[in-house]
Amino acid sequence: MTTKSAGRRDLLDRVIRAHRPTAGIASLHYNQMIESVRANSSMLSPRSFRCRSRTQLNRSTDRRVRAISRMAMFSDSMIRSPYSWIPQGEPVHSLSKHLFAQFDVPEFAHRAWFGEIEEIKILLDMARGISPRKAVANSGLDSRLSKKAAHCFANAPDRFGVFNTIRWAQAIALGASERLADRIVKACNGLQFEEDFWLEMLRFLIYACNVSPGNRERSVVPPDEQELGEIINFVWQQKYVGASNVLGFRVHHDVPLQPNLTFRGRTLRTFRRHMRNWRNEIDLPIRTPIEFAVRNRIWQPSGFETTTFRQSEAEWKLVELLDLLQLRIEGGKMRHCVGRYAGACLSGRSSIWSLRKSVGSVEQSVVTIEVWRQCRRIVQMKARRNAEPTEGSIALIRRWAKLNDLQMD
Repeated sequence: MTTKSAGRRDLLDRVIRAHRPTAGIASLHYNQMIESVRANSSMLSPRSFRCRSRTQLNRSTDRRVRAISRMAMFSDSMIRSPYSWIPQGEPVHSLSKHLFAQFDVPEFAHRAWFGEIEEIKILLDMARGISPRKAVANSGLDSRLSKKAAHCFANAPDRFGVFNTIRWAQAIALGASERLADRIVKACNGLQFEEDFWLEMLRFLIYACNVSPGNRERSVVPPDEQELGEIINFVWQQKYVGASNVLGFRVHHDVPLQPNLTFRGRTLRTFRRHMRNWRNEIDLPIRTPIEFAVRNRIWQPSGFETTTFRQSEAEWKLVELLDLLQLRIEGGKMRHCVGRYAGACLSGRSSIWSLRKSVGSVEQSVVTIEVWRQCRRIVQMKARRNAEPTEGSIALIRRWAKLNDLQMD
């Protein structure tokens, strides 16, 4: 045996030992599977990696051995012995079929061993003869299949893992072509949205990509693959990612910028405008913390007290906005022009406050308030899109005004 071959065998042995389960029964079945794989296939042979780099060897071998280890963890569901396995096709898929499949399941389902536990549960249920629709519902994934989507799922091609194939089947069931469904799944790139919002976004994307001359948006060009990815990433960053991760050093909180973002009532034209306007609102051309400190324009607090109120599960608080970026973000969230009030705040004439409602980890702006500092008077209160505040919001603002000796118009 050459030195290089011995080194590869030693590397393989270390990977195999690293993934051995600690439970006794699982460890026993793991050893049996490894012996069978080595005896019946070249998957774990040093010769099969003769043309591969050490990095490729580490990545591919670790992935496959980890899949075998996960099979051993579910050994109570095995219906055949590893020693009777005869490989046919891809070794991991073939071993999975041999050990667990009482009934035929789609080829893509055997990719579950490379995915999450919920995907493995779907595979094992389908291998026992449970319908795809019921298997997905019982898996613990926040996903569901209609009857049409379940049919598409059961007959899906072997392109994606189980979770992404669920998305693919949902897209096909809602009217997407196979090509468009592939593009949408690839653009999502593993991002996980809650189910109701995902279906809402999916309907919007299918509609947007199928714009035709007969529709009312006949002058709108459908998004290409790049723009499709930009739309999905914009939604993910705005609705699910903390503001500090999106804007970096510019903000210091982890509340998403638009946690209540929705596609209801939107067309492709209006959503493109929303993306463009939002970016224009908050996209200050600032690249470093020093430049940010110089150009952001910060002003001193007014001295009025910040107040918090509790109502059942909700927490309400009044927050003073003390720099240009905060004003722009508030204007972007509320869809009004408060971002233009930086001059009034810098001069000391106005103080801008935001009434915010928090339920759990989700915080949203409800009313934006302008206070004239010198005469201690609240002169403006505007909800989203310059609408008038509700009676409940006005009552909370009155309580805050009374605590700070402010007059209200």
